[in-house]
Amino acid sequence: MTTIALETVTEEWVKENKEKRFTIKFENGNELKNIKLFVGTFGNIGYLQGRAKRMGKYFPAYDKIESITDVTKPKKEYTAIGNAKIILNKIHKNSWDELKEDMQSIIDGENPKESFDWHFKGKLKFRNVSTLLNEWEKKRLIEAFEQKNEWRWSRNGSGNNGRDLSISTRVCEDGIFRAWFSSEYIGCGNGDYWLLLNPTTAIYYERD
Repeated sequence: MTTIALETVTEEWVKENKEKRFTIKFENGNELKNIKLFVGTFGNIGYLQGRAKRMGKYFPAYDKIESITDVTKPKKEYTAIGNAKIILNKIHKNSWDELKEDMQSIIDGENPKESFDWHFKGKLKFRNVSTLLNEWEKKRLIEAFEQKNEWRWSRNGSGNNGRDLSISTRVCEDGIFRAWFSSEYIGCGNGDYWLLLNPTTAIYYERD
């Protein structure tokens, strides 16, 4: 955490640091924690609380502020080895044999394949598919992984923002059991595609 000198807090400084988080203490003892700063239409400096992106508020005069502290958390770095460990830990023992081999090779120090950088670089995105299923469907999906069964599930979307959802599992021609989850725009056959690593967890793969 870094305490900011009040005289440095200008419109230009605020614009340069608009993505940072600050804690501000006032002379009267009040405190604003974890806020973002912004410059308003007429040059007034204001703040946003929480995750708000609009509806900010303005400060009283600056001579009432006692201190401004930068409390921005450092951005987390996502490494290939770190991501490979996370993915490998989530893959079911019966599924995605070649993916497990790829992840283990990265952990062992080999350079990631181009496909890894394309699909799994940076922050990984997971989805819990079990929240979409009823109890009977959850059991069938678990059985599919345990017994390497072919199994399918789907749900049609509705409304302007709906999605057609589907899950499929099967043993492929190479003898490897694989499973997928898809979230497609209604009736389009295009959308987001995920690898189902185990009966509950899918990892984002690509958008088509």
